[in-house]
Amino acid sequence: MRALIVSDVHSNLEALQSVIADAGTRGGFDRIWSLGDLVGYGPDPGACIDLMRKYDHVGVAGNHDLAAFERLSTEAFNVYAAAAAEWTMKQLTKDHVGYLNGLPLGVETDGFTLVHGSPRDPVWEYVVSVATATVNFQHFDTPWCLVGHSHISFMCTPTEKAATFLQFPIDEPITLTDQRAIINPGSLGQPRDGDPSSSYAIYDSEAGTVSHHRSEYDIAKTQEKMLERGLPQYLADRLTHGR
Repeated sequence: MRALIVSDVHSNLEALQSVIADAGTRGGFDRIWSLGDLVGYGPDPGACIDLMRKYDHVGVAGNHDLAAFERLSTEAFNVYAAAAAEWTMKQLTKDHVGYLNGLPLGVETDGFTLVHGSPRDPVWEYVVSVATATVNFQHFDTPWCLVGHSHISFMCTPTEKAATFLQFPIDEPITLTDQRAIINPGSLGQPRDGDPSSSYAIYDSEAGTVSHHRSEYDIAKTQEKMLERGLPQYLADRLTHGR
């Protein structure tokens, strides 16, 4: 089984289409594992939901998914994220809302725990510090855990005293062992690591590997649609720089 691992698509249809095509050139995939925030920020929330649903997939809810139908308040969002969430609410059909409302906060599958933020707090917590990562190894029972939310890729493993963050190298399959790990594939639709290309991963159960990849997409087209649809200029501009 080969799983395409994506996170933080954020209504970016061009990026999602590009990653699906790029994964197809790397041996393809049997299903998609989506780590939340399928919608929010970008111009095509409904189309991204529709495309995801064409594939065998497992998904979990992110904070922007929950905010898109008022299951979560936007009070903690910055002004740009709140504006995009309010716009997104108006674009979704009842069927789209029903799909998002049905997403769980966490899933266990094939030895992985899938969450958006962290296993301790799937909605809000960012796994970005040694202290946070160390604690979170106590909050999942599977060998490995997949997270998103920070829009930055990494691998993290536990040691006797504290967790250790490792780079998630590009195009180099990493063999998974009995050692536990927290893995973030990075953001597909709004990278924030200085590289504007889409970030994703592929898990190959037969080979026992996980690999990290990047895919170029038509950023200008996504930006043009964002501005045409009245989304904040700031959200469009940041796609250029991957910040």
